[in-house]
Amino acid sequence: MVSVYQGVCREGDFAANLAAAREVVKQARQRGSHFLALPECFLSGYENRAAVQRGARPLDDPELQQFIAESAAHDMVVMVGLARRAADGLYNTELVIHRGRLLGFHDKAVLTPNDRDALGFTPGKAVPVFQAHGVRFAVIICADTSYPHVAMAARLQGAELLFAPHNNEIGAVAADDHRRWVRNCHVGLACQLKMVVARANNVKSDRPGQIGYGDSFILSPQGTPLAEARLFKTELITATVTPEMFRGPWVWGDWNDVPTWLRAQLGQFLADFRRPANEGELRDWLENMVVFHRFTPGEVSAATGLPLNEIAAALRRFDLAGKTAPPRGPGEPLRVRPYPGGRHPRLGFFEGAVMPQRETKVSVFAPWDDGGYVVIDVPEAIFSNLGLLYLAHTHIPTLWDLQGLNLPRLEWQRRADGSLASQRTLPNGIAFGANVRSTATEVRMDLWLRNGTKEKLTGLRVQNCVMLGYAPGFAAQTNTNKVFQPPYAAVRSEDGRRWVITAWEPVQRCWGNEQCPCLHSDPQFPDCEPAATQHLRGWLSFHEGADIEAEFQRIEGTHWRK
Repeated sequence: MVSVYQGVCREGDFAANLAAAREVVKQARQRGSHFLALPECFLSGYENRAAVQRGARPLDDPELQQFIAESAAHDMVVMVGLARRAADGLYNTELVIHRGRLLGFHDKAVLTPNDRDALGFTPGKAVPVFQAHGVRFAVIICADTSYPHVAMAARLQGAELLFAPHNNEIGAVAADDHRRWVRNCHVGLACQLKMVVARANNVKSDRPGQIGYGDSFILSPQGTPLAEARLFKTELITATVTPEMFRGPWVWGDWNDVPTWLRAQLGQFLADFRRPANEGELRDWLENMVVFHRFTPGEVSAATGLPLNEIAAALRRFDLAGKTAPPRGPGEPLRVRPYPGGRHPRLGFFEGAVMPQRETKVSVFAPWDDGGYVVIDVPEAIFSNLGLLYLAHTHIPTLWDLQGLNLPRLEWQRRADGSLASQRTLPNGIAFGANVRSTATEVRMDLWLRNGTKEKLTGLRVQNCVMLGYAPGFAAQTNTNKVFQPPYAAVRSEDGRRWVITAWEPVQRCWGNEQCPCLHSDPQFPDCEPAATQHLRGWLSFHEGADIEAEFQRIEGTHWRK
């Protein structure tokens, strides 16, 4: 038996709210309830910072401890909201009380701007799951339900009951749209995650233009209401939950039917960010992303894992907000930066490059005003007589994928002369790496491979990709704007006045993928004996002019292949 309470919270009046909670507990016990949830911050208040501060209490507060102790008189799990004072901040907390003790609590994980800035709450950092009466359950609070992540974290830990306390006070004009949105979010969580979802909201209408409408409910795993409270009314609603509700034909599809590969890939997607280790790294990456690559806040979040409010604060702290890259000075080398991730470097054929790895990718910025950048993948792939040794994204299984081995994440290293260097050692002892060095007119690259096995390596084909999607004028998804004259591969701008040129030696194939769009001059390492090292030479440059053949000849005159 599950109950949720919809009622009035007295702002900042802890004693009055505690008395109301005791009365609700009494009513729920009379109904034989096993679980009771009361609204968000019910004991403290939620209207403004002053009310929250008046009603906030630490866990060792004597009145609160007495309320917890009283639960020893019954077997019902009681969940009630509190502004919780702690040594490290103020938390929006839902207490979970059972049999005379605090079973645990959930701190609201996804704070709204009002939670954070106006009320002064600190975000939670865990999604605990509890067990009582033979079932696992969890609590998530208000805005936590607007995203799948918090509820999914509970479901992945085995929770089948999900309690969602709210404390909504919405502008009257938007209240009905808000009510529909919130209800739909809860229906989605119930159906998709196969959970009973119970919402407990407040009712309130004493502020002009603001209303707390209620709309508390208990939903089955089908998303259908088992019990619903009336709008604007104080009441306790109760529903019976049975094991049969979680099985067919009441629900379609089983949570455990999701294939292994999809679960693993979803986990990788959710963790496919790299949080800077310290303030220095954070500043460098933010400058790289925002100033040079012009990332949006969402793209920065995808790359770093940081929430939007922390990104905005860091940009202000480092004086990077609104900054743009300074003009390149006369004779200054072409700008080369590690590619940050967070924004897919392609414009198409995404299915052929799932979760691209940034440790092989560098951005080379065009020398023209607002010229954007191209992304070089060096290497994108290395093939051999042993199989696919390396792939810089998820697509075709590598030797290591087939063995269930994950390669560690790496980063480019910047040397004292400004060049970038990378190095990776594979599980079988083969090592490879790249060096990227720019001048005022070109970027020169060296790709090396060392054979750490006891057998000769052959068929060492390499793919090195130049992705064009973020270079204005070169991003058309076609190959009609490209010239392939091995070892050179070049792409012409839409106005016909500019070119991007790449080349590798010794080359085995020049080509382009119009969907990406991208440019390839793919080389091949000579056969490599044990303990030997082989090298490849690479080139990238920009050109203004119509005669590309003459430019190829000029590049040849630089003797870049040697």
